[in-house]
Amino acid sequence: MIRRLGSHTGKRVLFGYDRYLASSTADLEAYRTVLSAFGEVVDAVNHGHLHYLTSAEMVCRGIQADPDAVGVLCCGTGMGMSIAANKFQGIYAARCTSVEDAELARTINNANVVCIASKYGLALNGQILQAFATTPYTGRKLEELEYITSFEQPTFADRLTAPTQPGVPSG
Repeated sequence: MIRRLGSHTGKRVLFGYDRYLASSTADLEAYRTVLSAFGEVVDAVNHGHLHYLTSAEMVCRGIQADPDAVGVLCCGTGMGMSIAANKFQGIYAARCTSVEDAELARTINNANVVCIASKYGLALNGQILQAFATTPYTGRKLEELEYITSFEQPTFADRLTAPTQPGVPSG
């Protein structure tokens, strides 16, 4: 995933949310409408147990099964979902509270999940989602991103005693 170039436009969007967004049917539909401009939107929530953790898990497992998909997670602050999402291998989630955050999450970190705060409202979040979906990753800082992905490997602890780490930028 980390080497995939380009934007997220046209990809399947796995949409997870919690009770803060689900409490307003109008808001929920408005978010789906915004997201549908970028690709097919699939709700990834457990309606029997609507919680930020179950939604984060469903989105992340969905992306693991379909690495070409992208995730959007929306909860009260976006923080809990981003922490939970980043526990899944192959998931690179960024909590974004500004358009600039979303652009940098794509151009520098090649994030495949964006976490937004419902408390900021659709006007700002719509701009964040647009930036996240349309900003392409062009390969910037690829060496560092590949090093980050090595943290997911169970053998990482064995490397801690190595005197130097190949591929790690100095300074």
